[in-house]
Amino acid sequence: MKKNKQVITLVGMPTSGKSTIGKILANKLGWDFIDLDDLIKEKTGRSYDEILEQDGERKLLDLENKYTLELAFKKNTVFSPGGSIMYSPEAMGKIKKETKVVYIETTLREIQKRLKQRVIKGGIIGLREKGLKKLFKERSLVYKKIANHTINIENLTEIDLVEKILELA
Repeated sequence: MKKNKQVITLVGMPTSGKSTIGKILANKLGWDFIDLDDLIKEKTGRSYDEILEQDGERKLLDLENKYTLELAFKKNTVFSPGGSIMYSPEAMGKIKKETKVVYIETTLREIQKRLKQRVIKGGIIGLREKGLKKLFKERSLVYKKIANHTINIENLTEIDLVEKILELA
């Protein structure tokens, strides 16, 4: 991606690597990095998991929407919202309008493997009632629709993925 002034948003399923790749990408470009989960913790004093466990999904979605809408995206920033941002149409509209969106596409099998390796305290929004397969299908459709670019990460290292993102524009 050329170093012209812009904002890149990384979307994808939980464990797809949005935060990890976002940090590497921002560092490589010399840009700022905003992780929405970290921003929510900074603003509320509570983590994603704590809010989800104590106040429920609706409250967390409201906070994701609120803090995304309040962001004045400054140039040269990589933004990583939670995978559930797709349930906030207002936030998604802002992201689509003001940023270049890259969907980090993973397979269902890879997400299942990564989730087994990761301890998730509070869970994932929508997982209990829909199950992972339905959630994956639902979210993937929305991510593809909003994305300016989709990169399937199968057989890519983190560095390969960052390089692919850098090549896009």
